[in-house]
Amino acid sequence: MCGLAGIVAAAPAASSRSLVQGMLRALAHRGPDGEGLLERDWVDTGASVTLGHRRLSILDLSAAAAQPMSSADGRTHVILNGEILNYVELRGELRAKGVRFRSASDTEVLLESWRAWGVDVLPRLEGMFAFAILDEDRRELVLARDAFGIKPLYYAHPDGALAFASEIPPLLALPGVSRRAAAAPLGEFLDQGVNTLAGTTLFADVHEVPAAHMARVALVAPFDVRPEAYWRPPRREREPLSFRDATAQLRERLEERVRRHLRSDVPVGFFVSGGMDSSSLLAMARRVRGSGEPLHVFSYRAGAGAVDEGAYQAAACAAAGATSHDVRVAPEEWARDLEALIVSQGEPFASPVVYAQRRLFQAAAEQGIKVVLEGQGADECLAGYGRHHSARVASLFRQGRLVRAAQMIRARARAEGGWRSTLRESAGYAWPGLHALAPGARRLPGLASAAWLASRGADRLPAWRAEGREVLRELLSRDVHVPSIPWLMRYADRNAMAFSIENRVPFLDLPLTDWVLGLPEAHYVADNGTGKAMLRAAMRGFVPDMIIDRTDRVGFDVPIEAWVACTPGLRDLVAQGAALPPVHAGAAQRLLARVESGARLTRAQAFGAWRLATLAAWQRTFGVTFD
Repeated sequence: MCGLAGIVAAAPAASSRSLVQGMLRALAHRGPDGEGLLERDWVDTGASVTLGHRRLSILDLSAAAAQPMSSADGRTHVILNGEILNYVELRGELRAKGVRFRSASDTEVLLESWRAWGVDVLPRLEGMFAFAILDEDRRELVLARDAFGIKPLYYAHPDGALAFASEIPPLLALPGVSRRAAAAPLGEFLDQGVNTLAGTTLFADVHEVPAAHMARVALVAPFDVRPEAYWRPPRREREPLSFRDATAQLRERLEERVRRHLRSDVPVGFFVSGGMDSSSLLAMARRVRGSGEPLHVFSYRAGAGAVDEGAYQAAACAAAGATSHDVRVAPEEWARDLEALIVSQGEPFASPVVYAQRRLFQAAAEQGIKVVLEGQGADECLAGYGRHHSARVASLFRQGRLVRAAQMIRARARAEGGWRSTLRESAGYAWPGLHALAPGARRLPGLASAAWLASRGADRLPAWRAEGREVLRELLSRDVHVPSIPWLMRYADRNAMAFSIENRVPFLDLPLTDWVLGLPEAHYVADNGTGKAMLRAAMRGFVPDMIIDRTDRVGFDVPIEAWVACTPGLRDLVAQGAALPPVHAGAAQRLLARVESGARLTRAQAFGAWRLATLAAWQRTFGVTFD
């Protein structure tokens, strides 16, 4: 896990050296174990490439794994952020083809895999990665990112050149890169708390290589960056397995994913929330590691006003024989660390849970942990949200199976005490023409100014609509890319790398996710409406029953409503955010009035207040303009 930076320019590489070195200094937290620089000039075309790398040593700690890394003939060069976790298997294939290796690193395996198979190797890479490969023979630079956007890769065009980096702030320091806000992404953030526009950031001049995309950049035309998808989630059934066979295979596949994600030459830890996902990873890790090796677990303990999952966390740790480290957070600590959090994230965020996660990584670093496994992604690919039950009902509606749909609605109503919300959401998924019921409808009056957006040609996007008869499958295929996964991965990457830790998410591993998304739709949600039916069945006997049988979904339950009232300086930030040009003045002032009065806020109102607060902090920290 490292930091990347580079520039392709129509000028000698020496002219870019200080700029790349400056970007590397800004990325030092991502790679405290080493720094490297590579420069290449082509006199005939006037093009040059400068590649920079900050190293966090995880696999092969020797100097032989330093980057930038070049092929034996000196014609191909790579810088990698992340880990290719099936490097052992790929290296075996390459050795059979006669390739000789000079290191034990996954970086060299990536370099030789690219030379052997080119772009065809991308869907075969397991783990998480963002990389740049310079091919001198083809006179091109290739930028690529893993299938789920676990590792970041941003780019900008300072003065006609191409600059790229692992984070946004280093690019903002380059001449010719403005700090102007991007209208459409900012409007989505204000209204929804996320940005679903692939390839964009909230800065107009800074773009990202989308998840599961790669771009070939000709050195003579560095301004022309056109990312192309190399993988798309399946949208139809590919594995007609019985539920029993599917759960058995899921358990076997998850164990293998965990086995590969445990590959490391440095200490590994685990984040355990007390839910199914992280508890499953911990159970599989104990199964893989055996009984003798210590497992260190880090858990967030919510304060008053939130659900405390301590009993579930303790049960998971006891079952796995793990050592537990608890983390508690107070609102005054959030206020103290806000500026550092804004700087490391690079963009505003919709909830203080981001800070709770940051503190978990800090605690892990204090215990000497360099790699963390966490359970994010299981809800999105295994149907863990309430919306997935609604989408399953919508599928039954579209298929004309109305009696079966009614049975599922009734079962969920009995379990949760209501049926109207499920019926409304399911109808909105099944018949998008019912605009009032359409999923994704705002729960707050829009915080984004419609006039400001319209004046910049950034009208709000229409609600998502399923096209076929399997609404749930389409929703799951969408969920692994938008809206939550890219932003969840951004939060985790910046929080982890702020403390020089590599975060790994075994549920978001291409072979596992690709297989899961091709299973029969009926397997995802149980007849009683409970999500993640396959995972619950697969983990029975490995994870404590009290966790498997949970029907609530909590996650990081920061008491956000209470924090709005007691966080020092928050009201001032909300007021500053409410006054910014992209914000709808009327909606923001009404929300601000409730915050200032000390009135009890709904959860949606509290999230709205946090959006305004972090927007103001972002604008102040980075000098963002709203031209």
